[in-house]
Amino acid sequence: MNRRFLPITLLTGTLFALALVGYLIPARSAAQPVRILLENKGGKVIFDHKVHTEMQGRACVDCHHTSGQDPAPPACSVCHVPKFDQSFVVGHLNTIDPKHCSACHHAEATIDNFDHDGHAEDYAANNCQACHHDASIEPTPQTCANCHGQRLDIPTRKDAAHARCANCHDDLFDAGVSGCSACHVRKPVVSPQPGNEKGAAISPRPCSDCHAEQTDQLIPTTATAFHAQCMGCHEEKTSGPYGDDACFRCHMR
Repeated sequence: MNRRFLPITLLTGTLFALALVGYLIPARSAAQPVRILLENKGGKVIFDHKVHTEMQGRACVDCHHTSGQDPAPPACSVCHVPKFDQSFVVGHLNTIDPKHCSACHHAEATIDNFDHDGHAEDYAANNCQACHHDASIEPTPQTCANCHGQRLDIPTRKDAAHARCANCHDDLFDAGVSGCSACHVRKPVVSPQPGNEKGAAISPRPCSDCHAEQTDQLIPTTATAFHAQCMGCHEEKTSGPYGDDACFRCHMR
């Protein structure tokens, strides 16, 4: 080898080795971004992340609502995408950290706290019809799931049970979500997801089991999420752009 090429060869080899080592070493958590460019059909938006994080009393969870006290919360665009379609459904298994699965995939809800014997004793002469149908529909009291949830022409088991229970327990239903624990017990269901290299995740159930809305309406799109979160906060603080006539203050043509 010509000696004059030796320094170039050594330098190239050294740079290649450093690049290879840097590629193989696991990357550290990304530093907080200073600014974020948001592509949008209505005009690009430059979001000043640094200014918002330095605001007095502001915490990550104020905007990253699924993060809790996580010092490195996921970017909004990880969950809120321009379009909720099959491509996102398949791809999100590998892009979302399993610890955030519970933000959308709720834990299973059982009714372990429901005391059937206790309810039967509360009614004189075991008046089963207080909960079950009369003999013209239900000659012998049976499990609600035998019919509800099996036939399209009658209410689902959830709707039927809630309607029947609310007749007596209006105090619990008036309490909203906080009243669920009187009957329901949350039990996380964990199972490995095919193609998810990050490990186990909460086993998903069809959203329609509990939600009447279409699946693509349950997770706001990127634009909807930013508009609601950003403008909602600005309006609450009466500071910064909000309202239909303030679009130009964020969007650049």
